Amino acid sequence: MASRPQEVSVRRVIACFAPGSAAGAHAIAGLAREMQAELLGLFIEDEALLRFAAFPFAAEVGFPSATLRAVDPASIERALRAQAAALERALAAVLEPAAHAWSFRVARASPASAVQAALAEGYAPSLLIPPRGSLRGERAVLRLPELDEETLRGLLAGVRPVLVLP
Repeated sequence: MASRPQEVSVRRVIACFAPGSAAGAHAIAGLAREMQAELLGLFIEDEALLRFAAFPFAAEVGFPSATLRAVDPASIERALRAQAAALERALAAVLEPAAHAWSFRVARASPASAVQAALAEGYAPSLLIPPRGSLRGERAVLRLPELDEETLRGLLAGVRPVLVLP
């Protein structure tokens, strides 16, 4: 006999945002409000990208000119700060601070490490939304002890939201 699915009350939505992936901020904020869950907007400045930008051979190809140009680490950091500030303003416009619990954080780490740190704060169950995640479709369900760094890297590269249980 199959058991009935258990209803889970999500306490926090952790929305991961990578540079250039802030398109779903409004929908994610609406989901957190609908679920009556705290929202943590987590903008991840990937350490590997910033380390690469500091190498003397780092270059980017311009679009549409296809011109090769050197990467300026300071300009990348300024662009990341500007994107994070714009994302925080977008979330603030949707979520009134007094009406809904939410926070925003910029993490300079590997994406998996940033998420592990957020999950370690003790909010469970949590809904984790990857940087290019979709709110539609099936959600993966995992227990916190099952989430090692390799598993998190795979989940963050995907589009499925993940329900993290204690």
